[in-house]
Amino acid sequence: MPHLSIKHIRLRFIRIHCLYKLYLLFLVAPVWGQFNIATDIYIGQGGDLYVAVEKTTFQEGFVTTARGENYGLISFAADAQCEAADNASHVEGYVRTYADDTFSFPLGNEGIFQPAHIERIDQSSPVDLSFSLKPFNTVESEVGIRRVSDQFYWEVKGSMPAYVSLSWHAFSQIDQLTDNDLGLLSIAGFDGIQWRTIDSEVTPTAFYDESPSTLLSGSIRSKTPINLESYEALTLVKLEEDEIELNVSQGFTPNGDGINDTWYIENIDRYPNAHIIVYSRWELEVFEARNGYKNDWNGVYKDNVEPLPDGSYAYVIDLEGDGKMDVAGWIYITR
Repeated sequence: MPHLSIKHIRLRFIRIHCLYKLYLLFLVAPVWGQFNIATDIYIGQGGDLYVAVEKTTFQEGFVTTARGENYGLISFAADAQCEAADNASHVEGYVRTYADDTFSFPLGNEGIFQPAHIERIDQSSPVDLSFSLKPFNTVESEVGIRRVSDQFYWEVKGSMPAYVSLSWHAFSQIDQLTDNDLGLLSIAGFDGIQWRTIDSEVTPTAFYDESPSTLLSGSIRSKTPINLESYEALTLVKLEEDEIELNVSQGFTPNGDGINDTWYIENIDRYPNAHIIVYSRWELEVFEARNGYKNDWNGVYKDNVEPLPDGSYAYVIDLEGDGKMDVAGWIYITR
C-alpha cells in the first residue's frame, strides 16, 4: 500500500470538543506535511490534539485548551515544529512537545503572544507548558531576588534537563520590573515554596523573531540546563543589585579646555531615576537633574548659560528618586 503524501491541509471546522485523543497522523513521502490553523479550536478536559506533520502554520484564530487539573492540550510529535504564531493566532492553554532537541512553544493568553523555547539535552519524556497573563499566586522568593513579575508566568510540567528561553513584549512592563536595567533581569522558577533564581542571560536577539533584545521586547535564556521537574512555574524577576560604589567628584574646572569641564559622578548611570540638587552656600538652588544625570553639568546657573562664581556648593543625591536622600556633600568650582 503506497504512503499518503500530504502537501497542504486547511482546517475547515469551527470548534472541536476533544473528549478523547484526536490524532492527525500523516505518512509522508519525499515532501513534508503541513497543518494550517485558520480558525478557532477548543480542546476540552483531558483532550489531546496530536499533530505529527512536520510544520504547523498559525494563520488566524486560537487553539484554546481546558485548564485545571485535567487540562486539554495540543501536542507535537518529535519532528513537529510551529511557525508564524503571533497575537492573532497562537495557543491559549497547554502545549506538549516530544521534540528530540529544540521546540518553540506558540503560547499566549488573552490575545497576547508570549512564547517560550526549550533545548532538550535528553529526549525520552514530553514537556508541557502553558502561559497565563496574570500574577502567580505567591511572590515569596529567595534572598537575591528583589522583585517578581506580577504580570505573567508559565506553568511547566517536565522531568528532563533543558535550556529554557522566555520572552517579553511591550505589555510585559520589563522597564518597571527592572527599573530600566536589563542587566538585573533573570529567569526564576517556583519550587512549590518560593521563587528561586535560575542563572540566565539576556540574548542579543529574541528567539522568536531575531529582533534585538531591549526593554520593550526580547528574550532571556538559562545559562545551563535546568531540571524541569524541580519547578511548577517559570517567570521573570529583578535581582538584587550588587553594591555599587558611587564616586562623586569633589571639584571641577569648567574653563572650556576640555579637561574636567563637567561635574563627574562615577556609576551614576546605574541609577536612571536619580534626583540631584546643588545649592549655593546661601541655600539657593543652582542646579537640578531629575530622572538621572548624564555627567554633563558645566557649572552654569540652572538651565541658562550664566556661569556660577567660583566657590563651594552643597549637593544632595536621591538615587532612586523616592524622596530619600542617599548621598550628600560639597563640590568646589574653580576656573
